[in-house]
Amino acid sequence: MSHDKFTFKCFEVHQDRCAMKVGTDSVLLGAWLDIPPSGTILDIGTGTGILPLMVAQRDETVQITAIEIDKQAALQAQENIERSMWRSRIEVVHADFTQVAASLNKKYDCIISNPPYFQQSLLSPDEARTVARHTTALSFDSIFSLSREIVTAGGRLSLVIPANLYNEVNHTAMLYGWGATRLTHVRTTTRKQPKRVLCEWQRNYFSACTEDTITIHVPSGEYSEQYIALTRNFYLHF
Repeated sequence: MSHDKFTFKCFEVHQDRCAMKVGTDSVLLGAWLDIPPSGTILDIGTGTGILPLMVAQRDETVQITAIEIDKQAALQAQENIERSMWRSRIEVVHADFTQVAASLNKKYDCIISNPPYFQQSLLSPDEARTVARHTTALSFDSIFSLSREIVTAGGRLSLVIPANLYNEVNHTAMLYGWGATRLTHVRTTTRKQPKRVLCEWQRNYFSACTEDTITIHVPSGEYSEQYIALTRNFYLHF
């Protein structure tokens, strides 16, 4: 398979002009998140457009807005969506979320993002990759503060983040009135600690949060039944 194209069961993702390529994080989030029936979804930092395509495949009724700050990535996301069978339900907007959030003319039932999170790593000399991977352009503070203004009553926000950032990120969420509703800890093997957390928050939610763990690989190196069950509708080899 070409590095410039990733083929799923129902769609293709071309990625030669995107700084961040298709990865396990986005696939996990797209397969895991709860989709509101007949709802509206906003994807912040869509990149290749993989999350809107996965969501559109999973639900035949949702309408999706995908925001992307990088022009080339936005153009490629648009092209990927135009090649799909769901082009009429996904809109790509080339914009900076922090600048256009207040001007969005509708409320969303669900906001999703595979956000930049390498806050303390060295900046890449590739500007596009730096913007895609660091919180210099989009902070968690911005995500939670701006999202609360454009989410419907009972609306939710779903992210995939590094496990070691969860406490910090959840603290920020609570400052803006978001309560965690569901967490799935992701570990690569049973011998390792979780590296990622799939997180869902809801506005003004202060009840119990459900938690579980998914392991990607069994000790032999093959994919676990958990991971296969979650992603089998997307990957060609499952």
